[in-house]
Amino acid sequence: MLSFSFSTVLMALITSSILVGLIAIVFHNDNTLACAGYKLLGVLVGLTVIRLIFPFEFPFTTNVPLSPMLSKIVTLFRKPQIQILNTTVSFWNLFVIIWIIGTIFHSVRYINKYCRVKDYILKYGQDRTKDIKYKTILDTICMQHNKKNDFRVMELPNMNIPMIYGLKHPYIILPNNLSISEDNLYYVLCHEAMHHFHHDFLIKSIIRLFSIVYWWNPAFIILYKQTNTLLEMHVDEIITHNENDITDKYAQCLIDMKRNSLNHSSQQMSDFLKKESCYLVQSQDKDFKRRLIMLLQDFAMPKKIFTSIILTVLMAGIYFASYFFILEANYHRTQFVDESVVVPNADNTYFIQDDAFHYEVYINGMYFETVDSLEGYPNGIKIYNEKGELIHEN
Repeated sequence: MLSFSFSTVLMALITSSILVGLIAIVFHNDNTLACAGYKLLGVLVGLTVIRLIFPFEFPFTTNVPLSPMLSKIVTLFRKPQIQILNTTVSFWNLFVIIWIIGTIFHSVRYINKYCRVKDYILKYGQDRTKDIKYKTILDTICMQHNKKNDFRVMELPNMNIPMIYGLKHPYIILPNNLSISEDNLYYVLCHEAMHHFHHDFLIKSIIRLFSIVYWWNPAFIILYKQTNTLLEMHVDEIITHNENDITDKYAQCLIDMKRNSLNHSSQQMSDFLKKESCYLVQSQDKDFKRRLIMLLQDFAMPKKIFTSIILTVLMAGIYFASYFFILEANYHRTQFVDESVVVPNADNTYFIQDDAFHYEVYINGMYFETVDSLEGYPNGIKIYNEKGELIHEN
């Protein structure tokens, strides 16, 4: 039976933070990044997200006791000691309540901003969908990939980069002052179309959804940015097919568009639109060089295989170990309780029952042990659930 508790959330947070940190290290080492490739990093990002989605303890999980000092801190965090109306709650209970309220707040805020940006695009954008120079190229791209041309092309003021926005009915948004060659325009439109064909906006929305749920976890800021870069690298490879001629032209297009974005970087575009859309390049893009490295550099296959194996073993080991072992507050009886002196009774003892019908025993406010049965303990001892609510007495 699955169990959700402070310890399971703590383990998910620690594991995801370690995984995000390792991915960030790979991103900041150009040679390792090029050897690992975006596909492997994409799998690692997926593992990180899955670990956060399932912060649960399984029946096969083994508890690993924390040190006495950390155990004391966790016990204080878990102990029901705050009186609210007729209920005694713990700091953990308050955290869960704040977590839920924060999730609702950020969800409403996101939906509101999404609708406002869409209204802004329709209000201030000029619809160029039927413009022959855009329609011809998009029809060609869609025909090449056996897709229907459902794109709406909008020219929008205060923009310095092309981007695509929207799930079901995508808008390809172009700066109204964009002046580029026909070849570059083809790559720009193809890049944005590939994002739609490969459901990149959906992927970003899913990552954003879990960043809303885990709004208190700073690791998601890094994870979301890393996902953006991996999606861009994926589209780069799709367009070039690793063919030298196409790669050179496409790389030059990226450089030209980067230069154009820098020339018009003073334009104030919607911050929400910039964060939530898929774009070709942007003026403040520290990973732009890494995209070019992935496009233009070619490392020896043995080095790539070696790097991939090391990263896979390391990441998989961390991921699966976090489910097989979980950190749990614990005390040794001989350290904190002299059984010849301290006898459990209704005045100095209480139990906390979890979803798996295990009981955490607390004597004199300190964790004593976890048991499956209350046999051997005297009657009249109070039993609380994990919310701090009194269930019944033993």
